[in-house]
Amino acid sequence: MKKANLLVVAALCATASLGYEVKVDTVVSNPGKTVCVPVSLDDAKGASFAAVRVTYDPQVLVVMKVEEGSLCKTLSDDFIVTADESAGVVSFALFGTNTVTQSASGTLARLHFAVRDGTAGLYSDIAVTSVQFGDASGVRDITVSNAVSTVNGMVRVMAANASVTRLDSPQTICADTLLGSLALKSGDAIQASDEQTAIVVAGTVTSETATIPVKAPVNGWASGKYALLSTTTAGLEFLLDGVEGVISSEVMNGVTTYYATLEIAGEVPVVCDSETLSSGSKNQIRANARLVFEGKTDAASLALKAMFEAANKLVVVGPVGSVATIADMGISPAFGELDASGTLRLTYAMPTLAIISFEPKTGAVRFKVTPGDGNQIVSEIATGYIHVYGTDNLADRMKYISKVGFDLTPYLKSETKGEGVLNVTLGTHTFLKVKIETTPKLEGDIE
Repeated sequence: MKKANLLVVAALCATASLGYEVKVDTVVSNPGKTVCVPVSLDDAKGASFAAVRVTYDPQVLVVMKVEEGSLCKTLSDDFIVTADESAGVVSFALFGTNTVTQSASGTLARLHFAVRDGTAGLYSDIAVTSVQFGDASGVRDITVSNAVSTVNGMVRVMAANASVTRLDSPQTICADTLLGSLALKSGDAIQASDEQTAIVVAGTVTSETATIPVKAPVNGWASGKYALLSTTTAGLEFLLDGVEGVISSEVMNGVTTYYATLEIAGEVPVVCDSETLSSGSKNQIRANARLVFEGKTDAASLALKAMFEAANKLVVVGPVGSVATIADMGISPAFGELDASGTLRLTYAMPTLAIISFEPKTGAVRFKVTPGDGNQIVSEIATGYIHVYGTDNLADRMKYISKVGFDLTPYLKSETKGEGVLNVTLGTHTFLKVKIETTPKLEGDIE
């Protein structure tokens, strides 16, 4: 890893001494999982521009997505990301039109990584190697009287039977992780799961503090019951991050599972009869529905906005077992009528996913998503996994080859809407099939 190199431009009043800290979290996960690593700033006051470059170990992690952080609402009118996967470098920048005048802390970005299989016991540093700040003038050095410091993080990859204790920095145990035992120190936390499944610790859990902090799921809290932690240790206490909820526990065969039940005020509940939706899928459905009318002023969009905002319940219908996957494709459902009870019906239709071109020399596969009747693409693919299957003979069952990275630059362009580009290694396979699925696959899984 390169040493931190701080480069900063822009302006602050010489009489103020604020100081800026850019921090990367440390998280713990298992091989084959996906993790979200926040990059935060302690205070954006005085800035209208921020750019950060971080490095990671590409032999341990695969960057999947770089997402806007909470400070984008305060600081940014534009968000730009570049990445060099072979070198393990990700850079992102936030550009605003006005200098932030009030104190504002939060995340600059959230880095989503896939943890490679076979990496148990390894780790990847997530190191901040460059930071730039600027104000609206963009001409004076913001660090003349205001130093910038960085706190690097890492992703620790632990086997399902591993005993985990703190190294140096406070750590967060990622959602859906399996461990042998867990010793938490002050500042450590666990993360709730978007899928509302527990972190499983086969042995004991100890904590230096009276309560164990629980961080929000990747997609944020939603109303529902979250399974937080399953362990042989009884009597643990938890503190939820930024929300109020009821903590309960159930004991079965000597294992205690702790739950948090939340009801988020003002959130329209989502009900679906065809499958059980995670909180992340419910949030995706809400977000996709809003994007149909958000920022539009035509009569039809305003009518849909009025219906959505008047609803006190969303009933989602669609193909059995496929609603979450369709939502992850960035597709909005068709709006139905709002009945007298305030129930709004949203209908998903089955889309098609087809390979439209393949270049064997480069391994570039261009695929296209076509929404079903009455549906439309409104956002990029969200939390779904793109998997590639292959076979030499169409009479044989296709075998899972790999999860692949993809370029969704053309996904929302009017002339190429719904298209993305995969880069895969064909190997000996004559036929390929691309699928978008809600759960990750492991090597050897068969369609």
